[in-house]
Amino acid sequence: MRARDIFLKAKSAVERLYDRTATIQRYEPYQKPNGADGMQWATKHENVPCRLSTVGMTLNNASQGEANIIQYDVKVLLSGDVDVRAGDIFIIDGVRYESAKEPFVYVTHQEALLIRKGYA
Repeated sequence: MRARDIFLKAKSAVERLYDRTATIQRYEPYQKPNGADGMQWATKHENVPCRLSTVGMTLNNASQGEANIIQYDVKVLLSGDVDVRAGDIFIIDGVRYESAKEPFVYVTHQEALLIRKGYA
């Protein structure tokens, strides 16, 4: 039995660990009613099972200034069957994350680095 076949059998076990759901949006071109070209956010996937993981130890995730800025990195794990691209927006449990880079796709799942930006 090849290693890839063993990993494929483990895929369902990995997917049982997903404890959240995500909506994935992508900025894409569209044509306005007047015929002009434009760009808009379009929902590409809804209710995608996923799991969040922290990237390193980030205890200081807020900085103070004129506004209290929240910024930290997380990793999302989800099925490799979902089309994810750099620049996509993930909304997980009502929190908006930006996809920083292309995802890493494995046999059992894929991982995408996300950035959380907001204000306290």
